[in-house]
Amino acid sequence: MAERRDWDQMGAASGLLATVMFVIAFIMFMSTDPTGDTPYPSIENAQTVNDFFSQNPNQIRLQVLFTTLGIALFLWFLGSLWRVLSEAEGQSARGSVIALVGAGAGSVLMLVGLALTYSVLLTTSPAQANAAPALFTCSAVLFALGGGVLSLFFFAVGKVILHTGAMSRWLGWLALLTAVLSVLAFTSPFWLSGVLNPATGALGLWTWWTAFVVWLLLASLVLTFREYRRPEEPAKSGPVPTRPTTEGAGA
Repeated sequence: MAERRDWDQMGAASGLLATVMFVIAFIMFMSTDPTGDTPYPSIENAQTVNDFFSQNPNQIRLQVLFTTLGIALFLWFLGSLWRVLSEAEGQSARGSVIALVGAGAGSVLMLVGLALTYSVLLTTSPAQANAAPALFTCSAVLFALGGGVLSLFFFAVGKVILHTGAMSRWLGWLALLTAVLSVLAFTSPFWLSGVLNPATGALGLWTWWTAFVVWLLLASLVLTFREYRRPEEPAKSGPVPTRPTTEGAGA
């Protein structure tokens, strides 16, 4: 039981590590001076992506790396969260399953988007350089769609928390708010520029992404404190073996 308790505590705390990864990735992004003379491209001016990436190759690589690590740690945290929610729901655990599927599908889409972003940095020929704007556009759209799919995760988590009391109710309401903001990511592929574009938009990217990271931080803190305060389960003991008796032998 002690080993399971250790794994539960590490899983709960992995959300905190994921938040750290996301913060470092944001610092790397800001170090590229995204609003400078050569700004980070929106979908409308994706043709400038080669210039921007060539000026900041290492920062972009680190941004992709730390964001990828953060998503991987989020999936580890998801295992601990799913256990808490499914135990609170009981045998059906429908909401917990929807949350698990939504988080997994959203994470896969975001990881594919990050892979396409990284592939822009690997251009070694004029033909590949010509394809960079299309790859950049695809990466932004896939990342946004991943955020949209995460709305299923947040709606389900909020529903389970509010109906079962599995965690603090305020965390459930915050999950529902994050779900509404994540739905905006579904609209971002239709916008080339402005606040809803998926590459640089305030509503198309930054609002739902910030809400996701903040919720993850708070949920991980709550779950980590809960796991450390949970009393350790006593070890299960099997039945005491009995020695065969010889009374009555030969009777």
